Amino acid sequence: MTVPFAGKGGILARPILVLCNGEPPSRALVRQQAKRARLTVAADGGANMARRYGVVPDIILGDLDSLSLATRRHFHDSLILYVGRQDNTDLEKSLDYVAAHGGREVVIMGVAGRRIDFTLGNFSVLWKYTAFLDLTIVGDGWRGFPVGRRKLLRARPGTIVSLIPFGRCEGITLRGLQYPLTNASMEVGDIGVSNIVRSSPFSVSVRSGKMLVFLLDAHGRRVRAGR
Repeated sequence: MTVPFAGKGGILARPILVLCNGEPPSRALVRQQAKRARLTVAADGGANMARRYGVVPDIILGDLDSLSLATRRHFHDSLILYVGRQDNTDLEKSLDYVAAHGGREVVIMGVAGRRIDFTLGNFSVLWKYTAFLDLTIVGDGWRGFPVGRRKLLRARPGTIVSLIPFGRCEGITLRGLQYPLTNASMEVGDIGVSNIVRSSPFSVSVRSGKMLVFLLDAHGRRVRAGR
């Protein structure tokens, strides 16, 4: 069985959903994202979460060491791809596949929780893909975005915005937030937490470096991703 990207009614028109094997987000949020996705890719054990939530992945891939036998049998109509290399994560394998088949906009869920090494590893590999994939990490009440150059985001006024640098970042400019910045720099260990959205859309620009931006709703509501 094959799942041709172009055969899904224009794969670039809607995001691709990648489900990882971390702490599962809520059923409602996963099903919502799956409904709006053009294609759903389960990274190995992410398929177990999909089965529990009633989401059918188009593709299951990875080294398959976390895929339960019950899940494999349940998704007998999904494309299951074994990728045996051990020098990258199942998230990387999934993003490599998406990029190789012409995907662009990707929503990633289940990257955090359970094993802290996998959580940090998942966040740290994102910049390998930002030149050709538009990535959003989604959890209950928060979203994360790796920022290179400039990112325009939409969120309710009052939404919390936090900046975490992965290395030295220069030329940081923030507009539309309570605490704006112009051409600032941040080092590893400098964190800009709990800024607040004042107007939407707002922008985050980074001239050089790797910055992860998180949006967290201060009142427990779902945070929307804006483009």
